[in-house]
Formats: sequence, C-alpha cells, structure tokens
Amino acid sequence: MGLEWEVQVRFPSDTPVAGIELNPWVRVNYKGSYVSPPNYALQFAWYREFSTLPKCVEDYVAFQDHASRDSSMTIYGGGLNQEKHGLLNSEGLKIVDGEGKTWIQVGSSRTYTPSEDDINSSLRLVSVAIDDMGIKMSINVFVTTPVIRLPRPYPRHMIVFCSLRKLRNPKCIATPFKEESFRVLSYNILADLYTVSGAYTHCPNWALTWEYRRRNLLNEILSYDADILCLQEVQSDHFKNFFESEFAKVGYSAIYKRKTKEVYSANEYVIDGCATFFRHDRFKIVIKYEVEYDKMALPVIEVLEPDKRNDGLFRLMKDNVALVVILEEKDNGRSQDAARSTICVANTHIHRGSDASDVRLFQVVNLIRGLEKIDSSGIPILICGDMNSLPGSDPHRFLINGEVGCFSEKFRDPLGIHKHLKLSHSMHLLFVEVIANVFSGQCCGC
Repeated sequence: MGLEWEVQVRFPSDTPVAGIELNPWVRVNYKGSYVSPPNYALQFAWYREFSTLPKCVEDYVAFQDHASRDSSMTIYGGGLNQEKHGLLNSEGLKIVDGEGKTWIQVGSSRTYTPSEDDINSSLRLVSVAIDDMGIKMSINVFVTTPVIRLPRPYPRHMIVFCSLRKLRNPKCIATPFKEESFRVLSYNILADLYTVSGAYTHCPNWALTWEYRRRNLLNEILSYDADILCLQEVQSDHFKNFFESEFAKVGYSAIYKRKTKEVYSANEYVIDGCATFFRHDRFKIVIKYEVEYDKMALPVIEVLEPDKRNDGLFRLMKDNVALVVILEEKDNGRSQDAARSTICVANTHIHRGSDASDVRLFQVVNLIRGLEKIDSSGIPILICGDMNSLPGSDPHRFLINGEVGCFSEKFRDPLGIHKHLKLSHSMHLLFVEVIANVFSGQCCGC
C-alpha cells in the first residue's frame, strides 16, 4: 500500500530567502489520480546542508549501527521514513545521503523560515505520510537551491505632483474638509493568483512568492502613513489571514469586496477584490455600497439584438467590482458642519482585456452613474482604483471631460454597447485631471 500513495510537494520557488517563510503546498494522492487517501498524518523534517564535517563519520557510523538493529528504518534521500521513532523531530541530528553529503536537521514543521546560518546552503524537506496504524504510506524529498540573503529594497522613484492650483479643473469647486489635509493611497498589489501566468518573466520566482512580497507590501504601504488606503487585487484569503489583522494592529478598520467568480487554488476557493482601509480614530463608516458590474450588464444585454446576446453575455459579464463607502470624520471634540465632514471614497478595479475597450467604458460609465447620485447631495467624492486606461483613452476622457464625444481610433465596440450608455456626466473630477497631467508629462520640471 505504501507504494500506491504519493506525497506531492510544491514550492512557489526553489530559491529560499533568509528571513522569508517557506510555506510549501503538500498533498497526498493516489498515484495518477486525485482519489482521496485514507486517514493519514503528515510529518516533516527540514535539513540544512552541512558545510563542514566535524564528527561526520562518527555520527554516520552511529546512525548506521542504530539502523542496522531496526530493519524498519532506512535512509531515503537523506531523510528518515519512519516517524514512529521520533527521529523526524530530532533537531540537530546529522545524516548522510547517498552522495556523501551531510545534512543537519533544523526544523520539524511544515513551514520553515531560513536564518542567517542557512545562507549559501541548500535545504532539504522530507515529507512523510503515515496512516492510522503508524505505517509509512509515502515519502517525498525536496531539495532547494542555496539560500540567498534578503536583498535590500530598491529605492522608489516617486512622481512629484505639481501644485494643485496649477492643475485645478476650472469647473471644480473644492469643498473644505475638517482638517487641512488627509492622505490617500491607491495601490494595485498584484494578487498571488496572477503571478503564475508567465507575465512576469523579468522577475525571479522567489521575488514573486507571496511570503516574500507580503511583508514588503505591508512595510511600503505603512510607510506612506495614509489616512485612507484603497487596494486592488487583494486576494480573499490574504485579506482574511494577513492584511485585515496587520492593518488593525496599527489603527485601520477595513471593508472588502471580492470579485464574483472564484477559482480553486491551494485547496480552497479564492479570488481577488478591492479593500479599503481607513484610520478608525479619524473616520467612521456612514454607509457602504458594493458594485458588481456583471449585474449591471444584464439590462444592456437584454436590449441587444437576439443574435448578439450570447456574445454580449461573454463580453460584458466580467467579475470586476467596486467598493464605495461614505466616511464621516470624527469630531474629536471639535464642532463642524456635518456636510463638510463626510467624504465618499470609491475603490474599483476595471477590466483589463486588451481588446475590451468597450467593457472598460461600460464599467466606468456605470460607476459614475452611481456616484452622480451621491455627488448631487454635495458630498465630496474621491475615486481610486486601477482603471486599466491610459490618458486619452475613452474611459479616461469620459471621466475628465464629462463626455466622450468622438471615440478614439483604438476603441472597439463590436456589439454597439455604447449606444445603450449615457456618455455624459456632470461631475467635476479634480484628482483624475491631476493624474492625467502627470502621466502626459505636463509636470516635468516642477
């Protein structure tokens, strides 16, 4: 039976980094299929390649003598395959593999965080599946490349904004807020789901692993000391298990809206979404709205010609979302006109597809259509997100100018979706214009 089952182990990268947790994906399967195995337990042992050999021969002889008196114990790729002897939990144990390399045990959990002592040495993970009777079902041995030192982060080259007075939309009348200013950060953090698509071949695999990126992301985001954070591509399990608790430790409350179509990854269904964080000592939630663009597509699809409706379903039923929240600034002992102490923050991630300019315009138009209702009440509106639209594109011109007018040469609308959209709005979007001017180079030299 032990030959029928196999332990599968997969690492996001085979290059460990000192200080970054190694968290392998481990699964037990019947060979050649996904049939569920009987009840089993997993035991792990981590080893570091031993660079020097003091007492190597003595230790090996002692181990071989012990193994020869117990026929159930063997050396398998440098690891022991019988947990019942407790040797998988013997940190400091030295063993010798078939190539004569010496390994010293450094851990016995599924995860392991390489230390400075591990730098330039390879690591070996021995994973053993054991059934209810304590008998080995299968074993897996995985050897990494040498551990590397944690690199220093590259300095950020930030865009310097010109004075808002130089860029101000003449149609925009700024509404004073309670304090002189507050800081907002919008950041697409790249969901781990999308790092395996092959789109980032310029980046080494170890730098794409979530265990490496999550701490860097957290440190960078916190360094901006923002009052409001709008993050896109926040994976649902990462929000629950990492971001929500980490930001709560430093005074942020959080709301989250996941996309509508989940995928199966690492033994669970996950998807990314938009997360908005705000300092709870400064703001409180008045109300929030969740926007699902695929639901907004149904009325448009229904009015298409019958032979175009299936294509309309395929084209418009994307799972992108937006999260809209109205925040009220806490008084903190000061009195202020309530109308000036609220702000609406919209956080969205618009569809990316290279041939989907009509889809992007559809989603942006519907977002603005909803925000216009809030704008009519006099509440200032801040739109954050990843629009996947360059300056001069039709969604971008719609946001800035309040209308599209003539479509750009790159606009593609095979189903005539634009005919069913209201392509004008009355909102005056100052911050969108700031971004447009920066991207178009008009801030150079400031």
